[in-house]
Amino acid sequence: MKKPMTARESSAQIEQQAALWVARLDARALTDEEQCELDQWLAGDSRRMGAYAMACAALARLEMAQDHVEGAGNAPAMALEEKAPVATPRFSRRNMLWMAGSAIAASAVGAVSLIGASQRYATSRGEMLRIALSDGSVVNLNTASRIDVQFTPEARTVFLDGGEVLFDVAKDAKRPFVVVAGETRVRAVGTAFIVRRDSARPVDVMVSEGVVEVSQDRIGQAPVRLSEGMRATVDPMAAKPIEPTSITAEAIEQQLYWRDGKIAFSDSTLAAAAAEFARYNDERIVIADPELADEAITGLFVANDPQGFAEAVAESLGLVARTEGKTIILSAT
Repeated sequence: MKKPMTARESSAQIEQQAALWVARLDARALTDEEQCELDQWLAGDSRRMGAYAMACAALARLEMAQDHVEGAGNAPAMALEEKAPVATPRFSRRNMLWMAGSAIAASAVGAVSLIGASQRYATSRGEMLRIALSDGSVVNLNTASRIDVQFTPEARTVFLDGGEVLFDVAKDAKRPFVVVAGETRVRAVGTAFIVRRDSARPVDVMVSEGVVEVSQDRIGQAPVRLSEGMRATVDPMAAKPIEPTSITAEAIEQQLYWRDGKIAFSDSTLAAAAAEFARYNDERIVIADPELADEAITGLFVANDPQGFAEAVAESLGLVARTEGKTIILSAT
């Protein structure tokens, strides 16, 4: 017998309330009464802890950026990974799963220097790799990603065989930096952008800084320019014109939480969340009841803890999570 689904706060309402709590904590210390109110609010719905973690991380990133601007030319700003959360509430170890403070998704994270004209790099499932290239550019490989770097005196070319990569390109007007993902080409001089190439979906390009030009070999369309805060998807099978769209800075930051070993969802479906966890883990989350697949999920999770995610979702939505081998099954009974 299925459990009845009761009315719940929307993800947008939870995110708004979480932002208000973080803003209050940033302004001053909470009174004992307010701290008790925050603790009770966090304990009332597991989604709230995830939204609160996202709000803390967003403020920390904003403060880090402000410190960088104010300290330009002086001491270097604190590295993002070393930035402490704005505030740490009192909560149970179970809810710590949502804060992602005790684990990271990457079982191997490193930095190497590329020397030579051609080199291949790859990450396996759940791994991440940071590479400093010989020209001063830096690339970050997400889970299950493969690139082939080929530098010549005339050009800098990176072939993305699959996966997701963040490129922070050093400026060199005489040697353009080109990422080739199948029939898709992304050309930059000095900028930061993300390219994701999966066999089951179009190539996705997002620009967080500067300008890139995106083109597709199959169609005769002139290269499309994408500036900061824009994205484009290129479907090699459809051969449709490339149409850029706008994307918020917050959405780009959410996309890049994987650098910290986390996955962020904002009003995402449970089915999409399960598919995203599959990118990082051998364990698979299976949704037994199809009607549950469209349930909305918001929160910040440890990328290599699908079990913790499933348990938190089950508690929030009134579901049952059980494990059979490497399969985690979510159902209403």
